[in-house]
Amino acid sequence: MLRWRKTWEIAKKDMASIRRHRYVIYSLLAMPIIFAIVVPFTSIYPMLSVGEVPSTELPPFAPANVPAKQAMILSMVNMALLMFMFIPAAIPSTIATYTFVGEKVNKQLEPLLATPTTDSELLIGKSIGAFLPGIAATFASFIAFVCLVDALTFSTFNLLILPNPLSLVIIFIFSPLIGIMSVEWCVFVSSKVSDVRAAMQLGIVSIAPVLALYFLFLGGILTLSLPALAIFGAILILATIGLFFLSKATFERENILTKWK
Repeated sequence: MLRWRKTWEIAKKDMASIRRHRYVIYSLLAMPIIFAIVVPFTSIYPMLSVGEVPSTELPPFAPANVPAKQAMILSMVNMALLMFMFIPAAIPSTIATYTFVGEKVNKQLEPLLATPTTDSELLIGKSIGAFLPGIAATFASFIAFVCLVDALTFSTFNLLILPNPLSLVIIFIFSPLIGIMSVEWCVFVSSKVSDVRAAMQLGIVSIAPVLALYFLFLGGILTLSLPALAIFGAILILATIGLFFLSKATFERENILTKWK
């Protein structure tokens, strides 16, 4: 039976250790600031000062039945919203890939593995410890992004364009799912390799589904319709469940304790 108190203790320990690693702190601060402030000012703000936009210059994913300039702005907003799925994919990977390999290098892993915790408690605890900081940074960045975009675009639309249904789906459904999937992949990787750099390089693979969705949308191949979003969500759920059971089935506590150098 899963003991949540033990699981939470492991998660708290991992979250407390974040303060000792500057590269993790930098990613927790830099990426949310870039998406919340730099992206709106570089992609959305320039569109507010241009004149009329020819309809022939609209991207394939521009909304229909909207004046061309407003359609262009809304297109840029939707592109920026999709980019928010990179935060819960990237930030937890810097934490999760360190969970086993970094602690092994620093001689901190053996006492934890020797404690009477089950593999499920250990894996879930480390997953929570990497997931919560990443999703918290995502939510904070999203709130700042919404406030800034609404302030910039209110005079053009005479209403608050965010949050819209797409933004709510991304922040409350896709972002947590992507964060969990990224964590499970990185925990699996970090439990298999014995080098921190190799673990971090393999952890980058966790952003592949987000990249695929982003470029399919950018090229007009995929629309942000309800069926397409539902299929993408189902893929994320199945991938997350599969990665957790794969991590649990292949986790070798004794091998890590006795053979890692």
